Amino acid sequence: MYLPRATYRVQLHKDFNFQQLAEVIPYLDRLGISTIYAAPFFKSTPGSMHGYDVLDPLMINPEIGTLDEFRALCKELKARNIGWIQDIVPNHMAFSSDNPWLYDVLEKGPHSPYYRFFDINWLYPEDEFFGKVMVPKLGSPLPEILQAGELRLNYGNQGFYFAYYDHAFPASMRTYVLLTTLASDKLSKHSTGQSFMKDYLSLTKRLDDFIRALPDAEQKVEGWEPLKKELLDLSQKHQQVQDALEEAAEKTSQTPERLEELLDTQFFRLTHWKITEKKINYRRFFTVNDLICLNMQDKRVFNAYHSFIKTLLEEELIQGLRVDHVDGLLDPTTYLEQLRTLAGKDAYIVVEKILEGQEIMPEHWPIEGSSGYDYLAFSNQVLTNEVGSETLLKQYKQFSKHTDYKSLVYRNKSFILQHRMAGELDNLYRLMHDMKIIPYEDTTGDQEKLKEALGHFLVAFPVYRIYANSLPFPEEEMLIVRDTFKAAEQKAPDLNPYFQRLREIFNGVNDKDQDTNLNKLYFTLRSQQFSGPLAAKGVEDTTFYQYFPLISHNEVGDSPEHLGMSAEDFHQRMQGRMKSTMNTTATHDTKRGEDARMRINVLSEIPEAWENKFKAWQDLNQKYLTSEDEQSMPDANDEYFFYQTLIGTFPFHINYEQDDYPQRLEDYLLKAIREAKVHTNWAAPNEKYEKAFTHFARKTLSDQNFLEDFNTFAKDIAQTGAMYSLAQTLLKLTVPGVPDVYQGTEFWDLSMVDPDNRRAVDYPHREQALNQMEVRWQDQPKALLRQLINDVLNPNIKLFTLYQTLTARQQYRPVFDEGEYVPVTVSEGFEQHILAFRRVTPDAEALVVIPLNIRSLETEQEVPIGLKCRKNAELNLENMAGEWHHVFTNQTIKLNANAAVADILAHFPVALLIKA
Repeated sequence: MYLPRATYRVQLHKDFNFQQLAEVIPYLDRLGISTIYAAPFFKSTPGSMHGYDVLDPLMINPEIGTLDEFRALCKELKARNIGWIQDIVPNHMAFSSDNPWLYDVLEKGPHSPYYRFFDINWLYPEDEFFGKVMVPKLGSPLPEILQAGELRLNYGNQGFYFAYYDHAFPASMRTYVLLTTLASDKLSKHSTGQSFMKDYLSLTKRLDDFIRALPDAEQKVEGWEPLKKELLDLSQKHQQVQDALEEAAEKTSQTPERLEELLDTQFFRLTHWKITEKKINYRRFFTVNDLICLNMQDKRVFNAYHSFIKTLLEEELIQGLRVDHVDGLLDPTTYLEQLRTLAGKDAYIVVEKILEGQEIMPEHWPIEGSSGYDYLAFSNQVLTNEVGSETLLKQYKQFSKHTDYKSLVYRNKSFILQHRMAGELDNLYRLMHDMKIIPYEDTTGDQEKLKEALGHFLVAFPVYRIYANSLPFPEEEMLIVRDTFKAAEQKAPDLNPYFQRLREIFNGVNDKDQDTNLNKLYFTLRSQQFSGPLAAKGVEDTTFYQYFPLISHNEVGDSPEHLGMSAEDFHQRMQGRMKSTMNTTATHDTKRGEDARMRINVLSEIPEAWENKFKAWQDLNQKYLTSEDEQSMPDANDEYFFYQTLIGTFPFHINYEQDDYPQRLEDYLLKAIREAKVHTNWAAPNEKYEKAFTHFARKTLSDQNFLEDFNTFAKDIAQTGAMYSLAQTLLKLTVPGVPDVYQGTEFWDLSMVDPDNRRAVDYPHREQALNQMEVRWQDQPKALLRQLINDVLNPNIKLFTLYQTLTARQQYRPVFDEGEYVPVTVSEGFEQHILAFRRVTPDAEALVVIPLNIRSLETEQEVPIGLKCRKNAELNLENMAGEWHHVFTNQTIKLNANAAVADILAHFPVALLIKA
């Protein structure tokens, strides 16, 4: 099996394509990267900066390059022994008429070969949408759009289409008979005797015959494309035909009633985008109207979607796959089994999966692990002070309105379900009713209560979903179901009789006839496609922007519900960790940069000092607040968020104005308060509050008194945070798992949420720094170390740590790929100040030592090296005494059975030692 040594995540798009990636490959090779880990590079919507809005999975995005260019790039990579892991998106595609499969469906309806490819309910029980897919692209209700003349029928190179600003929707096949007949009236008057008229009249007759012969039932038909092409060719060849067809479209557009009548005959229904908050007849990604989901459980869809991916694997252009949003699939287990069969036993496969609490990845999945969000949480937690966090939480609850995190999560998930996904809930309830899985009462009130109980059940899920795809369910999954019912019943005890009915569906056993049992199983799987989006939107995209005693833990994979982890707990997590799974600390989806989190974590060690500083800044900047109706804008909670954000992201190592920091910060704050949905939101922005907040941020950052005080406090924190960043980097590269480096994070990653974390990377600067470092390491290693230590806010110290560790990982690969993880005992009193472990093989071993809770130990130096207060701290190396090579100092160190930590950390804040 292909096993990466170290991956490097790149976001490919129009501004960073194959050619530009090729230019940085030599640098990544020298850095020690073994595998490129690429964002989706399939054809996506024009200008897409992320690639998850796939238009065509059967070709490479032309904005990124061509297949031949990719082959050439892979040839260069192979020469350097560098592999490629490709991110794929099997759950959804872009909802756009540029999507060739969807275009075909919009034009041909049930006669399209792709009619069942998309997760659309064509039998939606409202006449307006029966046999049609909703297209929620309009900025206002359709009647208003028609009266304003904003929607037009046009004729162009693709045939007849409905145009709404930048959107274009193909007219159905049946529309052509009406419009070509209308155009023939003009041609008959002005083009009689023209040679093309015979061809045109013949074509219209054949079009009419073709449409009349169309079956009413779902059936694929041949012959449409040649007829359509013949019409296009004729109009392009003869201007009179082109003019007549354009005039026919224009006449139809001039009368709203006529245009609406024509729209009623289409296989789609144009609607206001807000309608999907209450009703919807297709499955979308989370609550994003512009992404339509696939029926990937259909073997035809699977084969079609993965045909190009299979070619890339067979040509050995890619060696592995990362599966995006596996929880969105109807049956993730079966999908992954099919994917493994397609990819072969040697392909490296990981999935994007959020693991909640004590949840573990399903062991029966034929994959190598996750893309690493679980590891992000572990490393973030162990680098947070547990005791100080408890004080922080008490302080936060005193001035915020949030006292119970779980209740807040429940409330926000309920809000999302009721106000953003009400249509999805209706669809699930209707499915349950139509399948006749359980008996129903006839009263409307009874049905509404049953639907309400179903909603509570979905909201109460403690994990994204369960994965059982056959009856009976495994006991561990039934335990989750029982816990879910228990939580739902506590929130809505008056609905207990209805929860009991739902238990008949989710009991996980064969207790009815075969058809009913199959329906129960299908409904369970179907419901799990929506419990995940509820968690993502209710927690990550709502609660995380409302509740933040320490915002460094409001992170994908992590949680602010519990802050801090002991070294002992971390060791236990790592001892059971799969050696092939990914370790990541930054991705395109993280809420803030990996080094920003480390700075913010420092606050957990100084809760009293932080509280005093927050209150002082509140008093100092009160003059910049806006008041209205006795409300201060921003409120105290948002102001707290603002100062923590500054602590984490302020760029001390460069000029903050040159970094465009003020504007980036304002953009981020605006997104944050809209996601919070407290004072404003995306659907109905509160301009007064938004302007008040951005005004506050702008004035605060231009206040010299504040900046002077902030710099004194925050710069000190940043220096400690830098030490934790080095620890975070070293841990990721040395614990069990495949380390993943997100693009550009060789330097400090102080970015904010997307799109800020997807900014262009200055590779020439990084390459120059690496060049200079390599030279100095060879010629003047001690001088280089002194320079790095004396300026820890310079990002070169992180690059040095990353480079040296990757080099060691390459030289001693078996130790880090297969070595046993062995915790090292620390002398009494220092267990929560030193984290140490060994990676052991018969031929060699590595020793890793990092500091924890630095601020709670008095030091004589700003940088925690050779600390006097650690002179008594020792590691118990048992029979491992002897000579070790210190990777970061290039020294040989002789350690006794009880090794002094002060000696190990004498010249660098973290340590990686190798013993052959």
